[in-house]
Amino acid sequence: MLPRMATTPSVPRSATNTLRAGTLIAYASPMVAVNFSLVLFMSYYNKFAIDVLLVPPVAVGMIFGAGRLWDAVTDPLAGLLSDRTTHRWGRRRPWIALSALPIALFGLMLWVPPASLDTLPLLVWITVAIFGFNTAMTFFLTPHQALGAELTFDHHQVSRIFALRQAAGYIGMIGSLVFAMQLLMSAEDPRGSAMNLALIAGAAILLLVGISVATLREPTENRRRGGGDAPGVARDVWRNHHARRLLIMIFIEHTGSGASMVIAPFLLQYVIRMPGRIGEVFAFYLASSLLSLFLWTWLSRRIGKKNAWLVGLGAGMAGYAMLFFVGEGDLRWMQAVVTLTGAASACGTVLGSSILADVIDIDELETGERKEGAYYSAYTFLYKASSGVMATVTGLVLGWVGYVQNAPQQSESVQLAIRTLNGLIPLASMAIGAIILTRFTLTEEVHAKVRSQLDARRARERDA
Repeated sequence: MLPRMATTPSVPRSATNTLRAGTLIAYASPMVAVNFSLVLFMSYYNKFAIDVLLVPPVAVGMIFGAGRLWDAVTDPLAGLLSDRTTHRWGRRRPWIALSALPIALFGLMLWVPPASLDTLPLLVWITVAIFGFNTAMTFFLTPHQALGAELTFDHHQVSRIFALRQAAGYIGMIGSLVFAMQLLMSAEDPRGSAMNLALIAGAAILLLVGISVATLREPTENRRRGGGDAPGVARDVWRNHHARRLLIMIFIEHTGSGASMVIAPFLLQYVIRMPGRIGEVFAFYLASSLLSLFLWTWLSRRIGKKNAWLVGLGAGMAGYAMLFFVGEGDLRWMQAVVTLTGAASACGTVLGSSILADVIDIDELETGERKEGAYYSAYTFLYKASSGVMATVTGLVLGWVGYVQNAPQQSESVQLAIRTLNGLIPLASMAIGAIILTRFTLTEEVHAKVRSQLDARRARERDA
């Protein structure tokens, strides 16, 4: 539902400073269930496939790598189709609704392959499941993020929208990392536990997405403003130097944090040697992430989005530097580390999405089109590609250094590889990202001028 003032044609929507609580809840709530399913897949499926399904590590890495190539097709397609949709529900809600059932079904397929499958049929099964799950997620995440950017044009209000979206996502992550992963790592029957979790997650996704689509209303002024053909849209995104720099920065930062997420279960089991305490570690990570959302939205109002993001990157670099030195039994050290890295992750996710909404306004000023779908499809692709790259690298590196499946302990070289992937790789990626971010020039003042010109243009269009 739109704010009250936005329903009056003579008042531009950007003049409204707040959104109704019902609108925000309807928008953010599906992320609880969707992120539960997505994060469990991204953070634990690699280990589940290797140690429970007994798929060779190199094969798992290659499947994830191939999935990222597939995303290079489906992610832009999702953005293009969403931008050009003219359904009576709007541009975004039809795709959000259509994605729910495939997410649930492919999620079940991921975690419950038939026990009778030999190696080759099993590889085919999980390949189809991974490709299908990622595709369905794309057709939820891209329109959903695009819709968040459309709910307001206010420079800081959009940060609040994405902070609440991320808060809902963190609630799902708590269920995923603190409870579900703990259950899977300690269960006597991990296949049976995985099936139960997949069924619960699928049902929750269907319920929350259904309620959201039924109650949320989309803004109407952007309909029929979608981009043109795919090559033209891609050129517009790439030619926007703000977008180009921001998206490169997002990919590099998420590559680092993605490395830590993928390799964390291996670190807890084989380096810290406390797999039964993984829930306690992720509880600190998620509490820090959730609570710091208020810090980052507040700080971005005081010192600007870019400077607040640089502060977050500094915290993340300190955390990942500490992470490299973790050793056996260092539970408290690990909890201190993830407090820093969790806050940094929340900062990048919220402010990256918020700044991208500002970049889209510049694109509209230059092209006359609203291409949220195109821009957030690029964001979604780079987010998934970063985790896919690290899943691929993890599988290849573990195979290369001699990782032994289900062994009670691993060699020193394997442990060193795990600590490097968990600490030094994210540290380096964040340092590079910070250098790129310092060159970003889209400030609040620049954005205010852009919005003023866009509001004036839309006023002339209404009067014409």
